[in-house]
Amino acid sequence: MKTVVMLTKVFFEGHPKAGQTTDFADNVRAGKKIHTCRDNYEYWAKKITKLTTEGGTLSVRQWTEKPYRSPQETITDIPATETGVSQLIIKKDTHCVLPYRHSITTYTATVDGKAVEMETLAKNDGFTRAQDFTSFIDPLFDKYHSDTITLAIIHFNIYRYQ
Repeated sequence: MKTVVMLTKVFFEGHPKAGQTTDFADNVRAGKKIHTCRDNYEYWAKKITKLTTEGGTLSVRQWTEKPYRSPQETITDIPATETGVSQLIIKKDTHCVLPYRHSITTYTATVDGKAVEMETLAKNDGFTRAQDFTSFIDPLFDKYHSDTITLAIIHFNIYRYQ
């Protein structure tokens, strides 16, 4: 069995680094990007659980050029015994600071019920700064009209958050 997960080659429009390369492929190969986060936890949990139960590989890929309009290139294939899935819950809190009337946004995260620093999540997901990671996932808060989102962490090796 083969399960495919796609990584983006460039930051999407609306991200502060829009159009710049993500370097995700190089970071996966170098062991710096050890997981990816995905919307639709239930879907990915079922898919990765089936992969780990039945065996096979997780094929990590990216589009060569435009998404869905160009061939895919394989970054790496990961044996099912090394992959896994965890539940990531991120809460976003925006509050106004007086007297300047500007807002401050903070994020908190739990992985399988355990608190994890956003900087750690960002680093393990291949980002150089937590701000790049939060800007990457921020559209999901708008999509669900919620200050809490649930994501799937798809692991690329045996590391798990403790």
